[in-house]
Amino acid sequence: MHSAVQKWMDRDNAVRAWHSRYTGDEGLRVASDPHRRLMCLRQNMLHEATHALRRNGRTPRAALYVCTRSHDPDPTDQFDLLHAIASQRCMRAGAEFTDGNGPTAIERRTGLLEALEQVRRGFVDGLLCPTFEHISPHLDEYEHVLRTTAQRRWFVALGSPETTAGL
Repeated sequence: MHSAVQKWMDRDNAVRAWHSRYTGDEGLRVASDPHRRLMCLRQNMLHEATHALRRNGRTPRAALYVCTRSHDPDPTDQFDLLHAIASQRCMRAGAEFTDGNGPTAIERRTGLLEALEQVRRGFVDGLLCPTFEHISPHLDEYEHVLRTTAQRRWFVALGSPETTAGL
């Protein structure tokens, strides 16, 4: 390494060590973005599941799920968008499932539970939703659904990614 660069790095490290010794602060800490982490988890799961299906000569099949809001109770436009996304991604769109009046606890959403039952029975291979908030706006619940589907080699596909920051 170039000596001037090495000297600069050594000086910088010494200043940080001195600062942390007297202030108790170990330097800058950057918290990871949970949306980006969940996006990577979902995309890896989606990639593995769809490639395995395609290797076996199958087209991935997705149940379409929408959780409507009180200000927009008609999911027709969202289902039309999901059909277009499924076609664009070379997936076969399965049955449509919906829950109304915004997000409630996952165990109370009959549409989501019916969609997951379709996946469990093998009628479809995964879910396709407009955004992650349709599954759950709470990141811990959403992550639980992702991990559960990943363990069973199912997938969750979204029309819009969890985050677009830095992409």
